[in-house]
Amino acid sequence: MAEAQFRVTVGSDVESPRVAAAGEIDLANVGQFQDVLAKAATGSTPLTVDLSEVSYCDSAAVRALFAVAATTELTMIVAAEGPIKALLGISGLDRVATVITEE
Repeated sequence: MAEAQFRVTVGSDVESPRVAAAGEIDLANVGQFQDVLAKAATGSTPLTVDLSEVSYCDSAAVRALFAVAATTELTMIVAAEGPIKALLGISGLDRVATVITEE
């Protein structure tokens, strides 16, 4: 199992904070993912989460994203092909947040 990596980039006054994740997000590391999301969303209305390098998300990761979408204007960047784009559609997360497909 690949270990997930998370990083937060705080943009300028014009840009919203951005969280980039890579690898797998599952029960083993979702707490860290939630912490990074919460830190990035604090004091900011819009938040961008780049999931284009994520190869797997479980339901705990989806719940964490739903929680952020409930209080923040959430935009997610996903790879054009792969399981993450399909997961966001199946879960309904694409109806409460903006999904941008990266080619």
